[in-house]
Amino acid sequence: MATQLLSFAICGLVVGFLFDIFRITRKAFKMPNILIYIEDILFWILTGLVLLYTIITFTDGQIRLYMIFTLILGTLIYFLIVSKYIIIINIKIIDIIKHIIKLLLLPFSKIKSVLIKKINIYKIRLNKEHKKIKVKQDNKLPVKK
Repeated sequence: MATQLLSFAICGLVVGFLFDIFRITRKAFKMPNILIYIEDILFWILTGLVLLYTIITFTDGQIRLYMIFTLILGTLIYFLIVSKYIIIINIKIIDIIKHIIKLLLLPFSKIKSVLIKKINIYKIRLNKEHKKIKVKQDNKLPVKK
């Protein structure tokens, strides 16, 4: 019975950790609503699989009320003690990864800005030429009397 209690407490910790992972990714990256819905479904599927694995492995598929309480207790312990540290560490890791990606993409952004400037210069030239041609055409139109 002690093994069952411990396994469900650990399962509660795992469920809390899964929740934090999804919460961190949601805060770190802006996503369209459809991805958020898919992420929510994925969270519940993973949570269900973790619970199902724990129930089948440690209790031969039997569910008792004390197991549910222990699962809730494990989740509460995770959120009260561990969660804030996991969030802080993961946000720092994500910030470092974002910074590295920015550094890696920096040459491409420079090239992009140069290309955009060149394109804009050609647009302005084309517009000026178009106006000149239009003025010449307007001047050639016969005047009606």
